[in-house]
Amino acid sequence: MGVLLAILIWATPASAWDRHQEMVNRILLGPAGDSRPYLSQKISIPCIEEEQKELDALAARIGIRAGSVEPVSKQSCGSKSNSGSAPITIEKLLGMGFIDEPDSGMDQDLPDSADPNGYRKWMGGTNGPTSQGFRHMVFPGFEWSSPLASFQVPPFRIGDAFGRIEVLKQASDSYFASGNVFFGLRTLLWREHLIQDLLQPFHSTQIPSLRMVPWKSLFRGFVKRTTHAISNYHYAYEGMVLEMVKTPWEQGIEECLQKEDSRPYAGESAILAIARKKAPELGSAMIAVFGNSLKSESVNLPEGVGAVDYFQLIHAKTLKITGEEESMLSDEEKTEHHRSEEVAVAVEKLRDLSCELMKDAARTFWGDLDQALMKSASSNTGK
Repeated sequence: MGVLLAILIWATPASAWDRHQEMVNRILLGPAGDSRPYLSQKISIPCIEEEQKELDALAARIGIRAGSVEPVSKQSCGSKSNSGSAPITIEKLLGMGFIDEPDSGMDQDLPDSADPNGYRKWMGGTNGPTSQGFRHMVFPGFEWSSPLASFQVPPFRIGDAFGRIEVLKQASDSYFASGNVFFGLRTLLWREHLIQDLLQPFHSTQIPSLRMVPWKSLFRGFVKRTTHAISNYHYAYEGMVLEMVKTPWEQGIEECLQKEDSRPYAGESAILAIARKKAPELGSAMIAVFGNSLKSESVNLPEGVGAVDYFQLIHAKTLKITGEEESMLSDEEKTEHHRSEEVAVAVEKLRDLSCELMKDAARTFWGDLDQALMKSASSNTGK
């Protein structure tokens, strides 16, 4: 079978920057960590009952779904030591998956009171995995200066991701100020998750390519069908990126994630400028790879209905053939070969665009950690 993309199989769904932890692991493997002594600082994980109590209080305070985040402690407060788990380094804590907890359900299936502006109507609905979208994305609205690139439904600003970034910053700063490095770091990584999400063009541009829109449904469930199609393209892109990150040395991704320089989160305008500038190119490349296949109602990647063979897609090689060899091919074989070449070029384009976005994610990751942890490393043993 040729690279004709989209080999549909049953599989689990992807999610935004599918598994952020994979990216963080690669970031930590780079040389930047050698100059950051705070990574070796040891802190204690609270005992399970204390951790659960704090998680419950935090859920109520910042408005996430109760019970969606589980304790990581293995030590009961009633044990003989009664002092929580053994101390662990910050570097190891960074590898424990906290950065993926915002995709564990904390922002899904929330009551209407959590979405007073009604963003979910336009951003994935009120139930299921896509219902978290309103807190993980921002679509700034129609811009007269770039009418095609900024086309969206509705034409006004929707999404609360930047608001959530500030809520999590306040929570994280408060924990660090009180000496609670464990929860300070955990909530900082939740915040970092949202920042990384917004560096992904599908989270800041509702429709990276107008060719992704099912125009035939303009008068028949247009919003629902468009949301469905864009979600499929979104999840497919994230699945491709995850596959690249799994074998970064093969894909040229390694150096993208191992930047030694740092730059703290620079605010809304800076993030949107980075991601939205790349959105049209990314959209064109996605269409070149997948065509109209992901508009189909029979494919629902967020719900695990169908998926893409990402490994084959990014590893496929197109054989170079001479004009004489091509003349010996049937029309069908020629079409297949030309299509394979087109897909290979588009995959390479997606790789290059993703690399640039990952560089910004790595710089921001280190910049934010530096701001929060450099001061506490020499004066705080943590909680």
